[in-house]
Amino acid sequence: MERSDRIIRALGAWFFLIVLAVAAAAVAIALVNKYQYGPETEVREYFQALQDGDGAKALGLLNAEVPDSNAALLDGDPLAEAGKHLQDVAVSTVDSDGDTTTVRADYLLDGKQASSEFRLHPAETQWGFFTVWDFDPTTLPTMSVSMPGSTAVDINGVSVALRDSSREFAVFYPGVYTGSYTSPMVTAQPQEVAVSDSSKDTTMKLTAVPSEQLQQQVEQQVHEHLDACAAKDSLYPEDCPFSYEFDGRIQGKVSWSIKDYPPSKVELGGAHADQWSLPDSRGTAHIEFTAVNLYDGTTSKVSADVPFTLSASLEVTQDKATLTPR
Repeated sequence: MERSDRIIRALGAWFFLIVLAVAAAAVAIALVNKYQYGPETEVREYFQALQDGDGAKALGLLNAEVPDSNAALLDGDPLAEAGKHLQDVAVSTVDSDGDTTTVRADYLLDGKQASSEFRLHPAETQWGFFTVWDFDPTTLPTMSVSMPGSTAVDINGVSVALRDSSREFAVFYPGVYTGSYTSPMVTAQPQEVAVSDSSKDTTMKLTAVPSEQLQQQVEQQVHEHLDACAAKDSLYPEDCPFSYEFDGRIQGKVSWSIKDYPPSKVELGGAHADQWSLPDSRGTAHIEFTAVNLYDGTTSKVSADVPFTLSASLEVTQDKATLTPR
């Protein structure tokens, strides 16, 4: 009898240990599912890929399509720069119905509180226990970048071309994208755009400002053109904006000088809103010559101010301005 009791107690102990092991395994599986295979883990990995500048991994994790736009900002330094502004990321599940789980990421984006929500679904099971989650398919948002007067812009440290002074770029979210531009002819102050929503396309508008070098080149060409006109010995200098009506006879030479040069302020606009132009501007020339009286041959000195309007087209390249008087 005593021996039977010992056997029963031993079997009971083994059974208890088996139950305890099964329970421990179940807990371990649940913990691994939550912290290694759970939907929150996928979101954390996605955020890490953004901060690492790993666009391929981020795109694969997010299960996203790239829209018909420029992809220059989706990898490497531009992406890492966008993710550098992410801080204090906290991930939590806010809704789950078994088939779909919504995970929210709260974070500081460029120092401001923001959040993004992601929907995930069970994709497969590994080794019969561990659930692999995938993001629901989505499409990356776009950012429209424009800067009239320029054919290029710098975004997050990379120079990208602009077609007709504007272009659309696919972007990951969340992130901060900073646009600026500096060249010998044109500059633009930095503009920041924060992207935190997958469904909201954003816009970055930069204002191009003519550089001091551009203004100086245009002013120099205006002065050179008018000085060349003033050097001509004619009442009607060819291809020049000023002339003097006189039907008498002239003794000696006609002397022109520029009394007031017209302003040479370069602006955007004119025939095309996204091109540089020099608006029509008024100046004053001065003419002097000796007139001969046709009846008695006496002479008199003519000295007069002649107002004029300068019209010219302007072409601006990366490092040169070309003025063409009209």
